[in-house]
Amino acid sequence: MLAYSELLPWVKESSATSLLHIWAGVFFIVIFPMYAWDHIRGHADRLRNITLVTASGILQFFTGLGLIISGIILFLYGADALDLPREIHLVLTFVLAVSLIMHKISRK
Repeated sequence: MLAYSELLPWVKESSATSLLHIWAGVFFIVIFPMYAWDHIRGHADRLRNITLVTASGILQFFTGLGLIISGIILFLYGADALDLPREIHLVLTFVLAVSLIMHKISRK
C-alpha cells in the first residue's frame, strides 16, 4: 500500500498507515526469526521428508528473510528512492500470503 500510494489516495496522506506498516515490520523482524527457529526445531524430524508442508514452510522462511531485508532497505532509503527493493517487497508479500495459505491447507 505504501509503495503504490498513488493507487490509493487515502494512503498517501495517512501517517497512521505508515506507522502501522513500520510497526508491523518491526514486529515481523522480532517475531519471525524466533518463531521460525522454534518451529524448525520442533518439526526437525519431519523436515527430512519433502512434502507440500515442508516446501511451503521453506518458501515462507526464505520469503520472510527477503521481506525483512528489503523492508530494512526501504525503511532506510525510502520507497520512492529505490524501485527494485520496492518491487521485490511487493512480490514477496504476495508470495508469503500464498505460501501461508498453502501451508495451512496442505495435509500434515
